[in-house]
Amino acid sequence: MPNGEASIVFNLREEPIRLYDSENRARFESYGAAVFSGPRTRPFVIDSSQQERVFGIQFRPGGSWPFFAPPLSEFANLSISLNDLWQGGAGELREQLLAAREPATMFAVAEQCLLRAMRRDEGMHPAVGYALQRLAWDSSTLLEVSKAIGLSQRRFSDLFRHQVGLSPKAFHRLSRFQRVLAQVHGQTAVNWTAVAHECGYYDQPHFNHDFREFSGFSPGDYLSRATEHRNHVPLD
Repeated sequence: MPNGEASIVFNLREEPIRLYDSENRARFESYGAAVFSGPRTRPFVIDSSQQERVFGIQFRPGGSWPFFAPPLSEFANLSISLNDLWQGGAGELREQLLAAREPATMFAVAEQCLLRAMRRDEGMHPAVGYALQRLAWDSSTLLEVSKAIGLSQRRFSDLFRHQVGLSPKAFHRLSRFQRVLAQVHGQTAVNWTAVAHECGYYDQPHFNHDFREFSGFSPGDYLSRATEHRNHVPLD
């Protein structure tokens, strides 16, 4: 399920990575041995049999921005072969990961590769960093955040999209949804009305709409399928 973060995944087995359409699992895209997935607002389906041996890099919101030349908004709800983005560098990194004997070595190899791949020396714009904290962890409205920043809403939205990949509104909605998942994780019985209120939803219909849009399930159906990984649930 989407969380507003980008990720890189290497399949360390000898088969291409496939991502399936959540609404039609007969449709899929193949990405070779490594894929970059941009920040999403929609769920997608993976084949769990392909997760036998993988290496992943999960970026914090906006964290992948320094490593790719285009604005992150161009990757929203998209997955792209990492080899296409790094012009062959993904294959070299995969070989080094395969040669590494210990997880700690694999992490060190990946870290050095990311440092070499950095396209930008400047950090995240202070306004974007501030907004990420406010929108992710409290009930601030977009208007309150933009007023505190001192930028016009259009300028703020453009900066945010460029570095995070999603609009501030979409990220705010996703963050609220993720707060719900964090609150109910591990529970077997939930008062959904109370959870919706505590997480900042104005009414139950808005809560139900967002939950189904981001997860593909009703709240009750999600709870019946929940696993130890709050953003991953089995379909069958």
